[in-house]
Amino acid sequence: MSNVIFMAPAQDSVTATTYYGKNHQANLTDEAFVRALIASGKAALQGSDVRQIRVTPIAATTATINWTVDQPCTGMVVNYGTTTAYGSNQAATPASGSGAIVANLTGLTTATLYHYRISVTVGSYTTLTPDATFTTA
Repeated sequence: MSNVIFMAPAQDSVTATTYYGKNHQANLTDEAFVRALIASGKAALQGSDVRQIRVTPIAATTATINWTVDQPCTGMVVNYGTTTAYGSNQAATPASGSGAIVANLTGLTTATLYHYRISVTVGSYTTLTPDATFTTA
């Protein structure tokens, strides 16, 4: 879920009869919709943007997820698992702050596709990245 503030009127991605007005604040679960709103200039995140996401290195039973945040975050975690239900969480290092961030996943299964998303919190605002995947060696 991402917390956004609308910079211009926008129609809801699910309910066509719902419109958000300028300066409206909302918690949205449709992360693709959030990214489209931001890209079009219709909304801005109230939390922190997560950039430069990469998974490296990836080994048989471990993987390291790397990313960058520009503003101080009060909490960061990676949700991961073999489905989009995730099921496991790994706190980031550092667990709060800004700059380059990593999360080391261990105990993974060899040659398995994993889904993951990153969750960052700034105060009471949480931003989730869209689902992404990697496969262990």
